[in-house]
Amino acid sequence: MSQKLPSVIEKTQEDLKKDAKIRELWMKNICDHDKHAKFKIKETYDFIIVGAGTAGCVLARELIHGIPNINILVLEAGGPNVHANGIISLPCTWFKAFRLYDCDWGYVTQEQKMKSHVNPTKEVTVKKGIPYPRGKVWGGCSSLNAMVYMRGQAKQYNDMAAQGPEYKIWDWDHCLEAFKALENNSRENPNEKFKQLHGFNGLHHVQDPHNGAYDIMSDLIDAAKNLGIPYNDDFNGERQNGVGRFQFTNEKGKRCSLADGFLRDALKKVEFHPGSEPNGFGKVVAVDVRSYAHVLEIIWDEENKKENIAIGVRYFCNGNVREAFIAPKGEVIICSGAINSPQILMLSGVGPKKNLEENNIKVRKELPVGRNLLDHPGCCFIAKSDPNTIHHWSSGCEIGIIHKANVEGKIPCKEEFFDENPDLQTIAMPLRPGLVDGLNVDGILLWSILNVPSSVGYLELDSNNPFDQPRIHLNYFEKSDDLYRMISSLKLSREILKQPPMSTVYNVKEIGINYTNGDDISDEDWEKFVLEKSVTTFHPGGTVKMAPESNGGVVNHRLQVYGTKNLRVVDASIFPYIPSGNTNAPTAMVAWRASRLIFEDYTRKNSL
Repeated sequence: MSQKLPSVIEKTQEDLKKDAKIRELWMKNICDHDKHAKFKIKETYDFIIVGAGTAGCVLARELIHGIPNINILVLEAGGPNVHANGIISLPCTWFKAFRLYDCDWGYVTQEQKMKSHVNPTKEVTVKKGIPYPRGKVWGGCSSLNAMVYMRGQAKQYNDMAAQGPEYKIWDWDHCLEAFKALENNSRENPNEKFKQLHGFNGLHHVQDPHNGAYDIMSDLIDAAKNLGIPYNDDFNGERQNGVGRFQFTNEKGKRCSLADGFLRDALKKVEFHPGSEPNGFGKVVAVDVRSYAHVLEIIWDEENKKENIAIGVRYFCNGNVREAFIAPKGEVIICSGAINSPQILMLSGVGPKKNLEENNIKVRKELPVGRNLLDHPGCCFIAKSDPNTIHHWSSGCEIGIIHKANVEGKIPCKEEFFDENPDLQTIAMPLRPGLVDGLNVDGILLWSILNVPSSVGYLELDSNNPFDQPRIHLNYFEKSDDLYRMISSLKLSREILKQPPMSTVYNVKEIGINYTNGDDISDEDWEKFVLEKSVTTFHPGGTVKMAPESNGGVVNHRLQVYGTKNLRVVDASIFPYIPSGNTNAPTAMVAWRASRLIFEDYTRKNSL
């Protein structure tokens, strides 16, 4: 008997009443329990990591194995990834995974209005309320994403390092060391150059498509090459531009999230160290993961108010407010991602003064938290084709076309195809039933992604309620060059689909674009199409910017929050410049590099 994927069914009023009744009974049980709970255990750990996403999983594993005799508490707002094991593990269901209610924070962006770039006399709207998936599960977004393994170009990392002499620890050579240490690449018969640039002994499993590509995807490569786009057999090699096959964070054909690779390895280490004092119990060396633990705020040392010393966190779990503290020389490390990390800082009094005061939050340190929101906007071009046979061990996101876009919105020329500083990435995938809401046809989807955006967004608190969503302002296409570069990529997608064998063997016919002047689409129509169809590619970063404080930084080169002690942020929010590619691998890299900085600082503290 075959098992069907869970279907989405709208709740009735009766369902909502039942939910409310059960919550009422649950709260009564909690209140009755509290009457008898006269004592609470003081939780003390050497390190508290907030978030079991990509960064938190890597950091927990590296710290527990790298520093002797410590214990670590990891607080995760979601649950274990095994509670949706089938959908999360199977590559072909990735687009179902990020829609799992229990595994997603359910964010929605703010409506965005701006002047048209094509006709400035008109006001245009960028798609009202874009769903903004963020992982709320062990492994975070690495448990929900499309598993594409990309590092981005060396340039972004060298730009980070160019902010000052102390930032050299973030140049490409240092970051490459981390990428290789993390990676376990299973490519068969790699050449010498591949061996130089990749790792083969880490826990971040990476592999080529397990069962080969869909036929239509393989032939798409030929269609792109017919237009003069060079072939690239390694998008993480010496150059990023060209057409080729992606590699994936899979192991033996199944998803390998950072929870699978790193957190589970961290949990294996459990030791007991007897106490030296007469009645001392001793110390358990281990990583504890507390699921469904929603962090409310950072706890500060109120006896040293001027120094903003973090001593723990307050969190909500199983109906109770709990507190966890760090031992002397320990740290609170926020690894909650580009949306939740700035929210936690702001709720704790670290952020823009105006936004904190209007939400009745005491300002401890004024910093531009939540600013510099960077993301890769995407826009999909869709065409119908002859039916495809589904490969159940494939995510479908097999082929990439990475190129320099034309800033005037024209189809890129040969020189732009060969430019080794590309700014557009197109992910090609078969259009399967259920992939796009309301479109149950076979075909092909070309997803253009602006890898090097000029537009910058921001987020801010909507209230001081830690369970409220922050207001997310993406500011997609606010800069005109972003719009025209996206139009350039979409025009290229159209041109590729006109090439044989796409137009001949697969009978490809574009859908979803309205135009009346023959085969031409005006720039005004292109702008309307882009703004209506734009979506996130789930790659936010930059909201807790690593930079000198005088340049809008929130954390320094060692990822320590300015104006505080014992507080670090380690995740994609620290990127001053967004990596030019999928951000899962770069985020893991940040955590690995951070672990080495923490080793050094912890050793120095213990030598004093």
